[in-house]
Amino acid sequence: MNAETTPRRCPLWIKIALALSLALNLAIAGLVAGFVLRGGPLAGRGPSMGYAMPYVLALPREDRREVFRTLRNDKDLPDRRARRAAYSEMIAALQATPFEVSAVEAVLARQGEGASRVQAVAQAAWLEAVSGFSDEERLAYTARMQEALDRRKPRKK
Repeated sequence: MNAETTPRRCPLWIKIALALSLALNLAIAGLVAGFVLRGGPLAGRGPSMGYAMPYVLALPREDRREVFRTLRNDKDLPDRRARRAAYSEMIAALQATPFEVSAVEAVLARQGEGASRVQAVAQAAWLEAVSGFSDEERLAYTARMQEALDRRKPRKK
């Protein structure tokens, strides 16, 4: 038997693949860390509900919950399943050959109608909550609302 055996070397292509994999992993880790440190995609924006969010967030906790409970319990409003179905309809309409603008417009009209109904119910629930406030409660509410709006102002670099 041959007592002298040469150690096997790792092929160059494996070393290159490992180096590229490490570089890619470090790049992704850096992106994720930067994303987290900056606050994510909604940094400084919070949850989005259009113009109404500062009004709702400034409400006392129980009133805020009641507004959202009213929205959840209204059976005339489109639920999550209906909204998902509308997006699926839009995708199908956009993928259709030949492309029919009227089909896309119909889906947009239904989505807009649903959004308008949600907005009307939310406004009614909000107005009911605010109209029950005393003068002092309403002043405290407006102060909280102003505070929320001031927090959302863009920061100067």
